[in-house]
Amino acid sequence: MSARARDYRSLVPALRDDLLGAQLDTRKLAKFSVAVIVTGVPAAGRSETVNKLLEWLDPKYVTVHAFGEDDADASHPPLWRYWRKLPAFGRISFYFWGWYGQYMGAACHDARKKKRRPPRQLERIRRLEAMLSADGVRVVKIHLDLDADTQRKRLKKLRAHKLTRWRVTDDDLWLARHHKSVRKAIERCLAASDQPKARWHLIDGADEDYREVRAGELLRDEMLVGLERARATVRTRASKTGNVPPLPRPRIRKVDDDEYDRELERLQGQLALLTRRSKFRERGLVLAFEGMDAAGKGGAISRITRALDARQYQVVPVSAPTAEERSYPYLWRFWRDVPARGHIAIFDRSWYGRVLVERVRGFAAPADWRRAYDEICEFERELLEHGLIVAKFWLQVSKAEQLRRFKARDEDPLKRFKVDPEDWANRTFYDAYQAAAAEMVLRTNTRQSRWHVVPADDKKSARLHVLQVVCETVEANL
Repeated sequence: MSARARDYRSLVPALRDDLLGAQLDTRKLAKFSVAVIVTGVPAAGRSETVNKLLEWLDPKYVTVHAFGEDDADASHPPLWRYWRKLPAFGRISFYFWGWYGQYMGAACHDARKKKRRPPRQLERIRRLEAMLSADGVRVVKIHLDLDADTQRKRLKKLRAHKLTRWRVTDDDLWLARHHKSVRKAIERCLAASDQPKARWHLIDGADEDYREVRAGELLRDEMLVGLERARATVRTRASKTGNVPPLPRPRIRKVDDDEYDRELERLQGQLALLTRRSKFRERGLVLAFEGMDAAGKGGAISRITRALDARQYQVVPVSAPTAEERSYPYLWRFWRDVPARGHIAIFDRSWYGRVLVERVRGFAAPADWRRAYDEICEFERELLEHGLIVAKFWLQVSKAEQLRRFKARDEDPLKRFKVDPEDWANRTFYDAYQAAAAEMVLRTNTRQSRWHVVPADDKKSARLHVLQVVCETVEANL
């Protein structure tokens, strides 16, 4: 054993204790999580490094994920599978390649052709990491490098024994043969995706002891920084909005029973035919409903679902986040219910709660709900890029009509459950909700993901309006 190896191995006992201590404190505090991305050239020691770190940690609170091209789900947006595998606060997850698999892999194979990867692919990754970092996920990115001679020797040794031959793939051999161009392509990827809160750490994989100790130190340091910042975090109450034009005062159009029944049947029939067209199987639909309590969201949604095949849609009721949901980044619980192509997800309240109830009631710090506008737009953009159709509805009910509906529900034993003390408390913030909704519409209304402000004082008119918009949106996209 060399003197250098002895030096590094002498650090292991203290490092292991530090890692276990930091992991225990992270688990107890449960204010952040750690996502470790491990990439590297063939034979650089990715598996060995992760295995060693698992030996030094409590494995009950650690998960390992390896994503290959063969298990990619083409029916969902590219980042969907990574969102579903995020670590909860207090936990650590290791990812072999993670969301860099397709980006770096394609860059390596395109290196000799000097092709550049699509900028949008990189932008998605950068935005994802910025969002995770802001929501309490410490992102550690480790790339294991190896010189050409050492790589060649290791691959030759692995192939010489039948018990390890399986570890060397044809792709590994190709990458090794083009070591120089592949290394340059990876360097470009690392430089392009390096950012202050998600830095790349390059480790020489030639010395096994150094490689493992250095990776352990990076993980330990990241947990210690996370602990220090989590303990120092002080959340503040919501701040006032700026000068934002109020929501337009929609005209209320009364609809008689005959017209309502006739139009309802026509629109439901139209929607049924649209969602059964063969082209719809290549798309999918996401509907988001927001509005004041008693605005009629549930009634509008039920008129839509009556036109659909029960196997095709899911209604997602959104309320205050559970303890489990609070232990993940904000958008995690909505990514879980993103529909596959050909399916429909209808959200009864949605991801806009961050800039509505959480903002108005002070449940989110101003810094969090302010950045949420851009994060929400990015979320919806990824849905649209995948081919999903997105439509968003704000059901606008007047303060007087809301009070009338509250009282009517209180007087009806069959509907009394629909109004609880929280609804009455929210009513005292009516004007603040209107201001927040106006800014929400202004900042997140896009050409492909439009807001539709629906006058909702007349329930029948509002339901027909919503159905008409859904039909027009689907038809325009097909």
